[in-house]
This record gives sequence, structure tokens and C-alpha cells, in this order.
Amino acid sequence: MPASSTFSSVQRVAALLSSRCQSTFSLSAASAPSRLHSASSVSIPRQVTGYNDPRFSQRPFSTTPRQQTKTIKPHRLPSDLIPPYPYGERRVYKQSNRGLYGSARIRFGNNVAEKHNNKSRRFWRPNVHVKAFFSPSLCARVKTRLTLRVLKTIRREGGIENYLLKSKPARIQELGPGGWNLRWLLMQTQAVQQQLNEERIGLGLEPKEIENRDDIIHFALDYATPGPLSTRSRATLDEMQAAVADTFVLGDDRLGHMEGVEELSDEEEQKLLDELQALDEAAKDAKGHPVET
Repeated sequence: MPASSTFSSVQRVAALLSSRCQSTFSLSAASAPSRLHSASSVSIPRQVTGYNDPRFSQRPFSTTPRQQTKTIKPHRLPSDLIPPYPYGERRVYKQSNRGLYGSARIRFGNNVAEKHNNKSRRFWRPNVHVKAFFSPSLCARVKTRLTLRVLKTIRREGGIENYLLKSKPARIQELGPGGWNLRWLLMQTQAVQQQLNEERIGLGLEPKEIENRDDIIHFALDYATPGPLSTRSRATLDEMQAAVADTFVLGDDRLGHMEGVEELSDEEEQKLLDELQALDEAAKDAKGHPVET
């Protein structure tokens, strides 16, 4: 191919590219004013316009505080406030007193070798996990240790509240001290009191009056939460202590301040009771079997 024809083809390509570049530049220049106009309509930051601008009068987020929920552990509830567990604390595997272990305990056995039938002692621990449940009646999360068998029972019952409120003796014995404390606290809520009244009506019994025990519930939840007590809980504690102090005052207590009157000690009390028992036995012998002379 001759050099002149090659040079002419290169010139045509360069001219085509230059014409396209000019058209693109003209289009971008024409659209520049519209871009500037749209940029002028963009909202200006608050630090430029100030806080009195009506465009910033409505905040895009809510200022309502989020509802607080406590996370408690059943074994931290006040034991002095709650009635004692009817079956007492567990003497074997005391760890089960601090959770929902059911009837699970440490099991002992032997490893038996297949070849020589040798035995070596071993043990099996319960399959224990940590789980948190939300209680609608208490508006709090209950975090406790529990076994998988208890967790399966809770799922079958429909929640931890239904599991705790079941009144069969086998369930009460399965709860342990920790579950007993949580059961008592649930029974103080108005929702559970209403539920128990509906069960009484279904059995043909008269319903009981629903009492407002929110202060006691708040104190128990605050007591089971780490940290100092709130002002409301302190006031509730003072009221309960004053009520207990007034309960044990029988009649006029001015006798305790009289001179020459002392409080009866435990040793003197036992001595007086022994003398009284001896007199009763002597009276029975004199009545049923006359003494021979």
C-alpha cells in the first residue's frame, strides 16, 4: 500500500475522533448550568444555617427513651423476703441450688476395658447450659443455668412462666431453691393473680382480691441486679423492716423497761420447759397409776 493512502486514512480517523470529542464537550458544557442549579437546591448543613431553620424543626429520630429491662438471676433474689423452700436445699451437688437442674445430679460409674475387663472409676456431669428467658409478667429477663431436659420441658410447657407456675408436687420438687424463689416472685404480679383467680372460678371457688405488690417486685428485682439499691427500693425496704418490727410487739411493751425484769435467755427457757414437762409427767403418773406407799 502507498504511503500517501496510509497517511490519508490516519487523517480521517483523527478528524473523526476530534469531532466526537468536541460534541461531548459541548453537551457537558450545556448541562453544567442545570447541575449548578440542582446543587444550589441541596440542603445546607445545620452548622451553616443555624438551629432556628424551619427545615430542621423535625428530628428524624425519636427522643422517647427505650424501655429498660433487667436481667436477673433467681438465686440472687432476697431469701429473707421469700418463704423457705419446702424441700430444703440440696445437700448433694449443691450447684443445682443456683439454677434449674431438675433431678439431674453427678453420676458415678466405671470404665470397663474390653480386653482384660479392668475397671476404673469415672463420673458423668449433667449437660448444663446458660439461657436467658423473657418474663412478660415481670418485664425482665431471667438468666439461669439449666439442663437440656429442663429446657425441653420449658419449650413443651410454652414458656418459663408456665413451667414455674405448675403446682404438681413433682414440679415443685424439681424446681429447687432458685426456681422456688422465681415462682414466688411471679405469683406476686397482678397478671398471675388474675390467672389464679380464673382457675379458682373454673373450680367453683371464690376469687381472691388482687393486690398491688409492685413495690415488692421492684425491690426484689433491684436486689437481684448488681449495684446499689434505688431510692424506691430503699423506701420499700424501710417499710418492710418497720412492719416486721411492729408485728412482734404484743400488747404493752413497757414491761421490758422496768427495773429488775430481764429478758429470758435460751438456757433458762430450756430449764423452765424441762421442769414443766416433769410436772406434767408426774401429774399423769399420779392420775393413772397411784403411787404405792
